[in-house]
Amino acid sequence: MIAVGQAPALPALWLCLLPAVAGALILLLRRARWRMLGACLAGAGLAAAYGQMLLERRLSDACERVPMLVSGTVASLPRVTPLPDGRRRQRFEFVSDPLPLARCRGPRRLLLTFAGDVGLVPGERWQFEVLLRRPWGLANPGSFNMQSWYAQTGIDAVGSVRSAAPARRMADPVPLFAHQRYRQRLSGQILGALGEGPASGILRAVVVADRSGLDHAIWSLFRQYGISHLLVISGLHVGMVAASGYALGGMAARTLALVTGGRGAAFAGPLCALLLATVYTGLAGFSLATTRAWLMLCCFLLAILCGRPGLSWSNLLLAAATLLALNPLAALGAGFWLSFGSVACLLWLALWRPQTGLLERWLGTHAYMCLAMLPLSGWWFGGASQVAALANAALVPLLGLVVVPLALLGVALAAMGSDLATALWGLAGWPLQQLLPLGVALAERHPDWLYRSFTPTFPAIGLALVALALAVMPLGRYVKLLLLPALLLPLLTPLQGHRGVAADAVQVIAIDVGQGTAVLVYDRSRALLYDTGGGVPGGPDLADEVILPLLRSRGISRLDTLVVSHADHDHSGGLETLRRRLPVDTLLVGADLATEPTVQPCRAGMAWRWPGGTRFQILAPAPGEQLGSNDSSCVLRIDAHGHSLLLPGDIGADRERELVRYWREGLASDLALAPHHGSNTSSSSAWLRQVQPERVIYTHARANPYGHPAAAVRERHVQQGIATHSTALDGALEWTLRPAHPPHLVTERNRFPRYWEH
Repeated sequence: MIAVGQAPALPALWLCLLPAVAGALILLLRRARWRMLGACLAGAGLAAAYGQMLLERRLSDACERVPMLVSGTVASLPRVTPLPDGRRRQRFEFVSDPLPLARCRGPRRLLLTFAGDVGLVPGERWQFEVLLRRPWGLANPGSFNMQSWYAQTGIDAVGSVRSAAPARRMADPVPLFAHQRYRQRLSGQILGALGEGPASGILRAVVVADRSGLDHAIWSLFRQYGISHLLVISGLHVGMVAASGYALGGMAARTLALVTGGRGAAFAGPLCALLLATVYTGLAGFSLATTRAWLMLCCFLLAILCGRPGLSWSNLLLAAATLLALNPLAALGAGFWLSFGSVACLLWLALWRPQTGLLERWLGTHAYMCLAMLPLSGWWFGGASQVAALANAALVPLLGLVVVPLALLGVALAAMGSDLATALWGLAGWPLQQLLPLGVALAERHPDWLYRSFTPTFPAIGLALVALALAVMPLGRYVKLLLLPALLLPLLTPLQGHRGVAADAVQVIAIDVGQGTAVLVYDRSRALLYDTGGGVPGGPDLADEVILPLLRSRGISRLDTLVVSHADHDHSGGLETLRRRLPVDTLLVGADLATEPTVQPCRAGMAWRWPGGTRFQILAPAPGEQLGSNDSSCVLRIDAHGHSLLLPGDIGADRERELVRYWREGLASDLALAPHHGSNTSSSSAWLRQVQPERVIYTHARANPYGHPAAAVRERHVQQGIATHSTALDGALEWTLRPAHPPHLVTERNRFPRYWEH
């Protein structure tokens, strides 16, 4: 099943079902080797059929951004985010009736965004006018592609509710989503008890998985301390609730033994644990993370009820197989590997650990798990907290023994109508209110102490896994002191030199930052970044989510030059993040950004050269020109090994003609970005005739509201025989420029294609 999730394409649905049926029949045979073959065939067929049905429900290209009136049911707890203008943005899953256009009737589960003051309630039927697009993500080396999350959760289309047509509530809530409405009511009660603030947001997140109160600053803070997992109801939380249930069941068992003479008493602990864990999973909305933890717990507890060992490798494999049978794409997410990897480490530790005291046992387990998460955190998140062991040692018991029990007791009292629930929620939030300001102050004073970014290679991860396996085996203290650091050192050692580039080559990457621009140029020792992409104002920016992970994956720890063409957010949104997180030797900015003495404005005629011969020249703007923001963009031309690249920012047609008159043949380039993302106001015929590019790159978002690239611009390129490429369709575009060789292009979406990415 996991292998099929990485397949580049799938056969027709009926061909997918054949191996599933054949495998099921072979499973009836007695020989183990045939049963293994049958299981593999059944799993592959089931996963392929699931994927083919997922693709058939996807929104077609022809239906993107076509206004449609859709009706259906609000199927999730809306995630509410305040907007700068005072309105609220609500993001929610919507189970749609068949779409009105016959050619668009595949999608059923939509992820919609609604900016309005009307509060949406799960289970209500609504009618919206929407603009839909395919579930798409940014595809870049080293960073997360949102399409994998869409595939895991079964989202068929994403879109926004248009404000031009009023939304209409069609019917009262249906009973099917009663648990979602109860979650929403509890979230509102906790908010009323604690008021707005981080503590309230954290408490709502760990009780009912409502993340509306968690902004980017909170996520970033918890990541620095290595405790982000505490904000998500997952195996840790479900396990703590189950342990409480097991203890309560044990007390009930002793009472039951007096009545029944011992019959049935052994079942009380597992059954009570399963009951409380199921209720808590329901409070979390049966999300993917909580369902994964609940399934693992079910396999362990059901084994105990059957008189078999609970903590065993067979039960772990059974849980993984059950989860993948229900959702064959569950293994695409980091949570799958972190959850099952951590339980596997615990089982391995239990296999070798000698009997010790309770405190020593807990400390040893905690230290080993912190060590075990290093390779996984490095692989999935590009770094790890340096204080994670201390932070988890303090906060896991705090949340597990104080905050969560008090909060859930408040939930129980609220269900009985008691006013004591408010007091308990206030008591549960009090430790968070005291600790959060201290954590923020420490992070602001000593950010370098808390988090370490690193990008492990495959060999380094392999050595780290060997170290984890040997760490608990009886090898002798001195052997471990010599061997384990040697095996773990490659994991944390910074990369020497830039990766992915030959000694005589220059790499050019047009980064996929959606509706924005970012271009990286680097050789073995130097790097230049042109523009920083955008992001959500006040939230995460693409420098943090895309550009920095890409730089880490290529071993680039500093920028020789950062050029920010102009102040538009889609070009400059990540500037402050990059300046804060990365050494920058020279910063060149457009005239509308040159407000600080520490930055240099771009000036026509500026030029410099790298030791390998790569030459850079600023072509515009000239000193003293009074221009609008777009036309004042820094225009940069790069010559490398006989190839040339032109980066024109957002200049318009009038500005293009001025540059043509001044620079003439000095504009000629093999590769060129389309000015202003391919807007109809740019890429004039005069510009194209003078630049004469062999290839033009559109940097834009899929199905963007601006219509980039414009049809007239695309036609102009076709008429002049210019090949075009798109970051929206191809992901990051990477060219290798070498002497006496034509530019070699690799697109990120075709580097390791998966069927669910197209």
